[in-house]
Amino acid sequence: MMITGVDVDFIDGFNDAARSTYPDEFLCMTREIDGVISEMIILPGTVYGDCHSFLNQWMAPIDYSIAGSAHSHPGYSNQASEADLDYFRNMGGVHIITCQPYDRRSWKAYDSEGNVLDLEIVY
Repeated sequence: MMITGVDVDFIDGFNDAARSTYPDEFLCMTREIDGVISEMIILPGTVYGDCHSFLNQWMAPIDYSIAGSAHSHPGYSNQASEADLDYFRNMGGVHIITCQPYDRRSWKAYDSEGNVLDLEIVY
């Protein structure tokens, strides 16, 4: 399934989670429904840190609707770091990064090669 958008409720919930873990990074997997990223999948054992986060992928459910990941940066940049790009390449899918001020304009989506994707917010 091709990802065409991101649900507004997902973006709002994701930004709320980012604010709640600040100054640490937040990290989760994402689920798509009919081509729209719609849900966060929180995995047991995920580690949130001030300049990194770690996801226990072996704790992920067997679920073909998993679209990729979403994580936050504690600063004002949603640019993917080298570590982010390595993670994207190893995981595949669509990856979203949000940053301060954690609002509906502060996120950016990337493909597994680190290319920026133009995904619309679905209301």
